[in-house]
Amino acid sequence: MFFLSFNLIIPELPAMLRQLGGSNYLGWIIPAFAMSALFARPLSGWMADQLGRKITMIVGCVFCIISGLVYPWIQGVLAFIVLRVFHGFSTGFTPTGFTSYTADIVPKEYRGRAMGWQGVFNNAGTSLGYGLGALIALHFSRDAMFYSSSILALLALLVFSSLPETRKRPKNIRKPTLSLNEMVYLKAFQPGVIMWLVCIPLGSMLTVMPDYTEGLGFENKGLYLTWYISFSLLFRLVSGKISDALGRPWSTAIGTGLQILSMSVLINQSTTYFFYISAILYGIGQGFNAPSLFAWASDVASKENRGKSLSTLFITLELGIIFGGLGSGYLLTKINFGYSSVFTMNLVAFALAFALSIYYIRSKQPIVTDI
Repeated sequence: MFFLSFNLIIPELPAMLRQLGGSNYLGWIIPAFAMSALFARPLSGWMADQLGRKITMIVGCVFCIISGLVYPWIQGVLAFIVLRVFHGFSTGFTPTGFTSYTADIVPKEYRGRAMGWQGVFNNAGTSLGYGLGALIALHFSRDAMFYSSSILALLALLVFSSLPETRKRPKNIRKPTLSLNEMVYLKAFQPGVIMWLVCIPLGSMLTVMPDYTEGLGFENKGLYLTWYISFSLLFRLVSGKISDALGRPWSTAIGTGLQILSMSVLINQSTTYFFYISAILYGIGQGFNAPSLFAWASDVASKENRGKSLSTLFITLELGIIFGGLGSGYLLTKINFGYSSVFTMNLVAFALAFALSIYYIRSKQPIVTDI
């Protein structure tokens, strides 16, 4: 419900921003959201480790509820961007909380599968959101879509509130600081770099695919995103088992390899048939990458530092999304290179992530852990 809440509105945001006179700012729709999530990550890691997983989940839901109620009242481009920044704090908190929660209650040897299951529900919400949001706006109204987003976030808050806490507050709560050691967990560097690389294409695809899909003649602007998320969902359980059996780098090598093929197909697309093939390959690849990277970041930390380790991974995720969103906007609106340049940028990022995964496999470096 949480992922459905904030993804429900994404396919309609480019059209809304254009109507407000902000066509030149389309590349900021996703990065503005991700930037505030980025700044919230260190605080969310501290909150999850010091105050508990539940409060961290609940705080993010509150940002979602308020945002959905405010979108229908937005009148200008600046107000739109400011609200996107405010809304982004939701994903700065809630995912850190529930990913830490999942890692707490599952043994290490099953963590890849557990993250796969969590990803199934996250992606079910995301996939349904892309398609359902566009349908609500088409058959009812855009305002109805925004209010539906708030209702879903409220339902998520009620569910999170009912969970038992897994992280007891320490007797001496450590105050948050701006020190590097407090903000990031350096042992999460290996999965973090790969996460950054695979999220550059994610940021660009979230930014450009609604308009690109509509330009191909599809009525539903969330079609590509729905297909890729659906296949990501289907393969997460299989990929989690592979990650537990072979190791995290093997899983990311498989995932990024498939995504290289996905972008190659999209660059050379000649029919809508290849549009679907690309979405399927991209989704399967994402289904291998995500559970493995979250399990990897969980592996390298003790329970006392798990929130900070996962918040560090989320920081790299947000940085990738920001880079991809701004990069794709620059290529399309500033220098008019066209969609193929965006897909080429994505291909290069996936190729670097694939090479890094192979390096970790060949070097056989042991995963450093606090456990």
